[in-house]
Amino acid sequence: MLDYLARDYASFRQLLLDLIAQRNPDWLERNPADIGIALVELLSYTGDHLSYFQDTVSNEAFLDTVRQRVSAKLHARLIDYNMHDGRNAWTHVHIETSGPGQILMGTKILSRIGDPLRNNNSPPGTVISDVDLPDDAFSADPALLRSRVFETTHVLDVYPENNKIYFHAWGNLQCCLPGGATSAYVYALNPANLNQIVLPSLKEGDFLIFEEVMGPETGSQADADPDHRQAVRLISVIETKDTVYRDLLSSGELQVRDVADTAMPILKITWSNEDALNFPLCISAETREGDLLRDVSVVRGNIVLSDHGRTIVETHELSEPVTANEPFRLQLKEGPVTIQCQPDTMNYDLDPVNGASPITERMDLSCKTDNAQPAVVLMIRFPTGDQLWSEVPHLLDSPLFAQHFVVDIDNVGNGELRFGDGQYGREPAGATEFIVTYRIGSGRSGNVGADVLSHAVRPAVAPGWPMISAIRNPLAAIDGADMETIEEVRQKAPAAFHAEQFRAVTENDYKDAALKMEDVAGAIAAFRWTGSWYTVVLAIDPQRPEDLITKSGGRTQLEPAFRDRVKAHITRYRLAGYDLEIRSGEYIPIEIDLLVCVKPDHFKGDVLQAVSEALSNRVNRDGSKGFFHPDFFSFAKFVYISQLYAVVEAVEGVDSAVITRFRVYGEEDNGELEAGVIPIGSWQIARLDNDPNFQENGVLRLSAGAGK
Repeated sequence: MLDYLARDYASFRQLLLDLIAQRNPDWLERNPADIGIALVELLSYTGDHLSYFQDTVSNEAFLDTVRQRVSAKLHARLIDYNMHDGRNAWTHVHIETSGPGQILMGTKILSRIGDPLRNNNSPPGTVISDVDLPDDAFSADPALLRSRVFETTHVLDVYPENNKIYFHAWGNLQCCLPGGATSAYVYALNPANLNQIVLPSLKEGDFLIFEEVMGPETGSQADADPDHRQAVRLISVIETKDTVYRDLLSSGELQVRDVADTAMPILKITWSNEDALNFPLCISAETREGDLLRDVSVVRGNIVLSDHGRTIVETHELSEPVTANEPFRLQLKEGPVTIQCQPDTMNYDLDPVNGASPITERMDLSCKTDNAQPAVVLMIRFPTGDQLWSEVPHLLDSPLFAQHFVVDIDNVGNGELRFGDGQYGREPAGATEFIVTYRIGSGRSGNVGADVLSHAVRPAVAPGWPMISAIRNPLAAIDGADMETIEEVRQKAPAAFHAEQFRAVTENDYKDAALKMEDVAGAIAAFRWTGSWYTVVLAIDPQRPEDLITKSGGRTQLEPAFRDRVKAHITRYRLAGYDLEIRSGEYIPIEIDLLVCVKPDHFKGDVLQAVSEALSNRVNRDGSKGFFHPDFFSFAKFVYISQLYAVVEAVEGVDSAVITRFRVYGEEDNGELEAGVIPIGSWQIARLDNDPNFQENGVLRLSAGAGK
């Protein structure tokens, strides 16, 4: 009896021997050297491979059995789930220099190297010449095998006075920048004369790092808190002067200015609300022994963004031009391919030898993993000339003649370039040479700790290269993520398909669609019959205060650009035949009169100030948010008097408190004080700005008794 379930080499070999025994019983040879046995084993080997191929192809047809990431990614896309390829890590690098100069975009920054490079007797210094790093160095030199390579993402002009910049405390001996701060005054010292105060060379768009360099209680560098470091990006730089002090130091101390002396130059720097300080930053302090500490924290200039990955240029020269009407793929030799953040539009400079080099600076590396893109660009050589081809996530949206390609990332992170078929994207028919510029290095391996990056590689051609004395990354590299695995897709993709819908049918559907936007804090929707069709009226509570415009009389409207973004987003979900109207919510101003009894050992003015901050709509000096901060109130959020009492009585120095007025501003009492609550309607949002110029946005009147 023959075994028709044979699927591998051994079973195929036995099947053929059983068949031969039936057809030719006299053939009994079993010697492996026999030509018949050799032929049987060759056929069994071929059958084994064919069975494996059949199993592999059938496995790739289903998400539950798929074994290749490329197939899993395509399956997931069918149900609107985007399988991500991870992303690279990034950080801020501080360049300490003894002279002015320029750091070029794409400069390599390496982690600390403790062993000598090839043909060297000692470990490298801060700057490594490009000559010491040939093309095979990172794969063949033992000293570099474990090194992490970062590259700068923009050009940076460096100045020695920016190595260490000082906060100006205006004579305050115990000064700190509060949490939530977005501005400060700074100055620098002349590198040629450390007693002369000069302005640091800063401009809008520069990055800075605030760093605590000594313990505020001991004055020891070892006691500095490494968590008290934060990067900011400047949005404003204003030159000014402090006329109390002169522009010269004496024994490191500021000197009071005489009439004939030059006033102290300082800069007012401002950074965005997104970069607001996450913690109070100590500038000057007094130790336990009573000693005065200055410059507890300093500012680091000469900061350049760098992200994980090493650029390589790979040339593929074909023996024959690419044939038309045949699928064409190009396998990259090295990996893993870097997945990085980059603008939607990138510009490149084409070189006949080195291919395409990016000339667009990347100044924002904080994108989500799903939005990161492969760092691959391609120059194809045709008989008619060189052409630039760009990477896209897929070819379904690529027109007939679009010079696009897709980077398919395999199970180990290596990339394969897939081109169009002449219908979705252009074919590379007739191409004779492919010059690929891409980066390798991605994932969590790039999440190096603080002060790990220590070397810069000087390019072969680097006009204006500065005299670098030290390189470090004060902050740890972040956001490096490994590519999503097939098993993760199996778990998430079906659930994501059922959990999220991409159409709005009910009023709650429109509300949920609006809340998917990051800059929307709250929303409410309703259907209105407008004569011949339905209109969806959607009220939005914006996350950012600048997206809400307040007019006289307390009337509000959404900022036009923000409203247009919301409308474009909701339109993707809107059913045909429904109009869409986007508006702001109705803001209800709250009026409160509060009498505070202050404890005898506290000053009334200080306690009232603290109570005012606790009930404000702002981010306070210590980083906390006031009770009426917009983050805490959205549609239909009632205002309870018990919550107000809890906030007020938690303020230091408050003995007791009594609310004597509690109502909607501009309206008669409606029993809110007795009921202990101000009801807020479904389309309404409570508001109390306490701005004396715009009382129609809410009023808080404070009075105090007792105390000092």
